[in-house]
Amino acid sequence: MLPNDEHFVVTLNGPNVYGKSNYEYTDLNMKPVRSFVGAVSAIRKIVADKKINIIHSHSYWTNIISRFAAGNGVKLINHYHFADYDTMKRKQSVKGMILLDKITDRKSLIRVAVSEYVSKILTHRFPKERVKLIPNFIHCQQARVPKKSLNRKELRVVAVGNCNLEKNYKLVLQAFADLKEEPVTIDIIGGGGRLNFYRNEAKRMGLTKLRFCGIIPQARDLLPNYDLFLSASISETFGLAVLEGLCAKLPLLISDIPAFNEIAPTGSHFFNPYDKNDLANKLRNFLNDPVNIDPVEYERILQKYSCETFLSELRNLYNN
Repeated sequence: MLPNDEHFVVTLNGPNVYGKSNYEYTDLNMKPVRSFVGAVSAIRKIVADKKINIIHSHSYWTNIISRFAAGNGVKLINHYHFADYDTMKRKQSVKGMILLDKITDRKSLIRVAVSEYVSKILTHRFPKERVKLIPNFIHCQQARVPKKSLNRKELRVVAVGNCNLEKNYKLVLQAFADLKEEPVTIDIIGGGGRLNFYRNEAKRMGLTKLRFCGIIPQARDLLPNYDLFLSASISETFGLAVLEGLCAKLPLLISDIPAFNEIAPTGSHFFNPYDKNDLANKLRNFLNDPVNIDPVEYERILQKYSCETFLSELRNLYNN
C-alpha cells in the first residue's frame, strides 16, 4: 500500500502468502536457528545488491537476524506482534529471548509495537531504547447489515480465530455445555492445529448448537448475519478479529484482557475469560435483552484503527 517505494519481501521459510503486488519476493528456505549465519549472509547480500535503505522485520527471529544483516546507513525497524515477554516471562526460554533481544540492540534500531499493551511491555523491558507505537489496522468496507427481526427467539453468535490455546475455546465449550437447553448457537470460524480436537470435543459433549466451521473464504462477508460477536481469548497483542466484529456492526462480548480493553468501543460487554459461568450468564443476558450498538462510537474506533491512519504513521517512521 506504499506504491511509491520499492519493496523486497524476504521470508526465511515461505510460502509466499502475500498475493501479487508491487514487490520482489525471495524465500531463503532456511530455518531461523539452524541457518542463522546463512540467513544473515543472504540478507546482507540482498541489502547490498538492492541498495536497501530500510529493513523492516516482523517476528522474533527475523528481528534478531535483521540486526546482524543491516549495514551502516540502513534504518532498522523491528515490529513486535507478540506478548511473550509478558504472558510467558517466567519461562526460561523466554528469559533467553529477552536477553538476546537486549544484547543485540543497535543504535539504528526502532522497536515498533502493534498496540499500547505491547508498547508498555517493550518500554518496561527496554526503558532506554526507542519504542514507537503504531497500532495495527483493519481495512473496513461498509458492511451490509441485514434487517433482523426484533422477535427472534434465537441468539446467533459468531467467533473468529484459529483454534489454538490462546483463543480459549475450551471455556466456550464449557459455557455452551451449560446452555444446551437455551436457544443460543455459535459458529466458530478459523482453522489451526487443534480444529479436529475441538470438533471431537463438541461431539463428545453433545453440543449440537456449537460448530467449528474451519476456514471459510470471505468470512467477513458473513458476519453481519449474526447477532453477536464473541472472543474468549486469554492473550492477544491487538485484537484484529474484534475489529472485524465492529466492521460488521455487531455487539461485542469479549474477554477482559488489556488488548481488548484498548480497542473496544464504549458500551462493549466484557467477561472473565477464566469463568465459564460468567460467559454463560452474559450470553443469557444478550438472549433476553438484545443490545443496540452506537454507530458513532463504532465509526470512531474504526477510523482510529484504519489502514489510512496506519500508513500515515508508517510513512512518518520511514521518512524521519
